[in-house]
Formats: sequence, C-alpha cells, structure tokens
Amino acid sequence: MKFLMTLFQIQDYGGIINHAEYLAKGLKELGHEVDFCMLVPKHKTSKARPPTDLAQYRKVGTGYFFHQSKGWYGLPRVPYLDTGARWHFKQMCSKYDAVLWHIPVPTLSKENAGITEWMDLYDHGSKNIAIVHDGNLPELYPHLNHVAHHFHAAVCVHESAVNSGGMLAIPRKLIVNPFDLTGMDGWTDFDRRKGFAAIQVFKAWKRVDTLIRAIPHMSNKEDKFVGGAGIEYRYMTSQDKCKPKYFDETGDRIWDKALRYGMTYMGTVPNDVVYQTLREVKIQIDPSYSKKYQSFGAHFNRTTVEAMICGAVPMATDWGMARSRLFAAGLHYIEIPAGCSPNEFADLVDNAVTDKNQWLRIKEQNIQRVKMFDMRSVAQEYVNTVNSVADCATGTPDALAIERCSKKLEFFGIRPSEAATGAQTTLGV
Repeated sequence: MKFLMTLFQIQDYGGIINHAEYLAKGLKELGHEVDFCMLVPKHKTSKARPPTDLAQYRKVGTGYFFHQSKGWYGLPRVPYLDTGARWHFKQMCSKYDAVLWHIPVPTLSKENAGITEWMDLYDHGSKNIAIVHDGNLPELYPHLNHVAHHFHAAVCVHESAVNSGGMLAIPRKLIVNPFDLTGMDGWTDFDRRKGFAAIQVFKAWKRVDTLIRAIPHMSNKEDKFVGGAGIEYRYMTSQDKCKPKYFDETGDRIWDKALRYGMTYMGTVPNDVVYQTLREVKIQIDPSYSKKYQSFGAHFNRTTVEAMICGAVPMATDWGMARSRLFAAGLHYIEIPAGCSPNEFADLVDNAVTDKNQWLRIKEQNIQRVKMFDMRSVAQEYVNTVNSVADCATGTPDALAIERCSKKLEFFGIRPSEAATGAQTTLGV
C-alpha cells in the first residue's frame, strides 16, 4: 500500500514527531511506501536554509532530518492558501491508498484566524484517516466535525483521546503510539540500577513541581535525575519572575532546595540520552495529571512506555491513569495519589527504589505489555483499519458538539450554519 502522511504546521510537535517517525518506519518495514509533507497557511514557500546545528538532527522513518524540539528540516511544505498548491496537493493525495493526518485540522493559532482554505484539502478520492493525539477534543478540535464527512476513521493514540472523541462524527479506534523495541531491556537488573529519572516537558498539568517539592523529603541517597524544559521550568527557576507557588512555606525556592538535596538537572536532552538514562535508573516518574483529561480517562505519556522499553519501572498518578484498560496500578506501574503531600510522595519513591520484589514483579509484567507498542504491530493496525473501515454514515453529532464546533468555526470565519454533520460511531473501542 501507499501512504501519504501529512499534518498542519503548529508551534510545538512534541510526541507527534516520534509517532510520525516510528509509524513511517513500521510501515516501511512491512513493505509499504510512505511519503510525508506539511501544510502551511501561506501563499508560497521558500527553500529552508540548513540549520546551523544540523548535527543535532537525526533520521528515523520518514527520511527527513528532525529535531525533537525544533521539528523537521527539509520536509516538503504545501502553501495551501494558493489555489494551485491545493489542486496539486489533492492530485497527489489521489495517488495514495490512504492519507494519514497527524494533525487533521488547523489549530486555533493567530496565523490561522479567518482562514477557510483548509476545508478544500480533503476531497481527493483517497481514504482520510485522522490521528488524534490530544485528550481534550471537545475544547480544542470540535471543528474537525466540519470536515468529518471526508474522513473514514479517527485513530486515537490513548484512552482519553478515544473517550473525548465521543463528540466526533467519525468512526474512531484506539491504536497506541508506535515505538522501536529494538534492544529492549528484558533483564531483571535491580541491583545494577540506581535511583529515578523524570524527563518531560514542564507544563502546568505535568505537575513536575510536585516531584521537586518531594525531593528534599526523600531519605534514599540514590540518583535523582530531572530533565526537560518548558514554560513552568522558566517560572520555577527565574530569579525575578518565579511564581509564588514555587516557594515553600519557609520562603525557600523549591528548585534550589531540590538541587541542594541531591537533584541532578539534565536540561533538554536528545532521545538517545533519555533512553540511556532510563537504562541506568530503577524508576521513571511521571507526576502529571489533568482535571480535564481525567474526566475522559487515562492520558499516560510516551515516557511511561519508554521506561518499560528501557527496563525502568514507571510511577504515575491515579488521575493520569484514570480507568486505564491498558495499565493497572501495582501491575504495570507504581501509583502516586494525585494531590498527595511532599512527604507522602517522598515515601513512595523511597520505597520504590528499595522494594526489589515489587520492582521485579512489575518489570516482568511490562516486558510483555510493552510489545503492543511495537512499531510494526502498530503499523499493521493502521493497514487493517484502512482495509476494513467503511465510509462514515451521515447523521448529527450531539448538541454540545455542534455548539462547540460553531464557536470554533467562527474563529476561522465560517458561518456556524455551514457546519457539516455526521454520525458518531466507534470501531474496536
């Protein structure tokens, strides 16, 4: 089969980069053809200059250079504000068995305000598959319903995405993120490993500060690696703009205090360094939880699966893993109660790095569980979906979805009365 992967240009691609690269690699290893392009809200594009730090870029599956935080270099771009560019794009799509949309509609960013040309990109005769990475579709992407009649299926990469996708007028299916399991660590090497790692983007809902507060209360003397960056990191470490909540009750900056109590900050590190670190620690900690996402279900992060691949045992919050059908507390991860005190958090970590029996039991389960994320298995699920899914039936989404869609359409300059409708269906959920 021939696949075209595409996505609308956004500011921060995050885990979408990993998904696109390993899905492409998995499909190619199964013998399929894969091409890739990006849709940009411009009338024309110019050839990009090679980045000065090209040595920090790498290639995996798509064949294009990419940087984990800066995105792709050299990826073909379609300036879809141009009538001719849209026509050529649709002609190109018609030559593929399916078009996989990693970001299926534009985001609500200022460069997209008042633009409606994106609606003309989907009618090309090939099957369209929307890939949903976000777990809060009703708030962020209800306007996907406006073009729902062009999509054959929506693939949701985690459980909160599936559940929040109930407002979609597109058949949807859970297919997890793809990973390269080559070199997966299956050894029960508890005594060789030391401490924990927590490497992720510092966003408010990632709750990294809850771990930072707990570090001074930990009694273990093992490694305490924290990595990543983001807006909350800047607030947490700023000398003049540190948020009040990032000071403790004595007026001490929680970041500085954690450093004094043994925390090692790694900064932003490439993926190979993340994997190497996870092969050396006992525990990977993900303190994230979102009240909005929790209402839809589990929203485990890529780092949880990366930990399993590298042989570290994950720790995750009960809200982050809410009602997960893939991961069970005590079986696949060590549970952190959302909102627990720094002392309670510290006690859980101290026990996690010393309780060998618990560690061995969970790791043994994860050696089997992680196989479902193998990029070839995931790629085959996409192939099966393209082969089996029927066209969407017509109908009407729920009233709340229509209302939210109307508000988002106003951003693009589309009259709410023009909103498309379709039936809600699920496939293999």
